[in-house]
Amino acid sequence: MGRKKTIQLTVLIVVLLITGFLVYKTFDPVDSVDVTKSRDLQTVFGAVEGYRVTYKSPLDDDVYRFLELDDYTSVGYGKDGASVGLYIGYYYSLDKVSAAHSPLVCFPGQGWAIDKPSLHSLKVGEHTINYAEMVASLEGRQELVLYWYQAHETTATDVYRNKINAMINKLTGQQQEHAFVRVSVSFGDTDKENARQAGIKFIRAFYPAFLSYINDK
Repeated sequence: MGRKKTIQLTVLIVVLLITGFLVYKTFDPVDSVDVTKSRDLQTVFGAVEGYRVTYKSPLDDDVYRFLELDDYTSVGYGKDGASVGLYIGYYYSLDKVSAAHSPLVCFPGQGWAIDKPSLHSLKVGEHTINYAEMVASLEGRQELVLYWYQAHETTATDVYRNKINAMINKLTGQQQEHAFVRVSVSFGDTDKENARQAGIKFIRAFYPAFLSYINDK
């Protein structure tokens, strides 16, 4: 048992040393990237096939700077009586990997009551989206919120795992780009399950275009 514990301790020390080194290298402040996209997200998601645009919600300059965004979209869509909101905050480099704000903080900060998120996964083509789901309520209004963090083509339900994914992407020579994605479905006049199905259908509809944007170099 003593030998086994010594080996485990040695492995743990090595892992911690490697992790510390990688974190230092990854977040080197002089490291930067120059990203040029042929389209911006607001152009990409001016329309989603099968859905009509019901509103566009541009961010104030102060909010844009506060969130340290490189690109974003905030658009509302409608289909078959369902009202769906899409927000994507997009970042080009690892030095902004902590810039995305968790809805667990943002929603309560704006007066919304939220329930405990549940974790889910969804297959869209050959890709798996790992996402969290919660209900947000404010003054009689209810929204089902489906959200995730994206590092290139990898998804995660929390910002810490997203940091690891983004770091791995960089170290393996992939894109450093990452994002926060939120799909909100109002369900004041319908039930939660209908809202969930509406959100899932919308994710299936918009996600291929989002992947195309991600891989646009």
